[in-house]
Amino acid sequence: MTSRRRSQTTLRRLRFALVAAAGSMLGACAALPDDASVVEQLESETGVTITRLGHPIELYRETFLKDPAGRFAFLAPFETNQMGQRELFLWIAVPIEPVADSMPVFEINGAAVALGVPGRSADFAGVNKSPYKIPTPWSAMYYFKVDADLVAQLGTATKLTVRMLEAAKNGTVKTVFETEITDTRLKDFAAR
Repeated sequence: MTSRRRSQTTLRRLRFALVAAAGSMLGACAALPDDASVVEQLESETGVTITRLGHPIELYRETFLKDPAGRFAFLAPFETNQMGQRELFLWIAVPIEPVADSMPVFEINGAAVALGVPGRSADFAGVNKSPYKIPTPWSAMYYFKVDADLVAQLGTATKLTVRMLEAAKNGTVKTVFETEITDTRLKDFAAR
């Protein structure tokens, strides 16, 4: 009788250890992608493979705002791959109401970069939804088609700036978002 209890207890412990190990492995796998500097994901609706940064680059608003949601703009490159056809894009999200028909002015290390005409929704890049989580629902988003040279410039950037014309209560305001690059995410993306 005692040996039967021991074997049941041992079997329960073994089951518990296996379930705990499987749970921890599954939990670790689920958390890994956004922790990496560059991640790859498949958009199931379109079949497009998206290579992107784990988290977009945050740019800080030059003027102070009481509302923390409007203090940051976001910027990040991504690549789409549909059956071997690769295209590079730059995503910019600014938490302001832009002046009609205005576009962001983007600078790398203080030099303005010509980006061309942007798309305002993810379908411009051939995907159903933004490859990055939308930071605030009211953010104005821009998708620019870019080339490998611009991505290489991003990889060596030390300072990024986005300038916008904002439709404020008092009229048009020039708004500047900036950041100093201190990590290697853009370098890693450019090097892949």
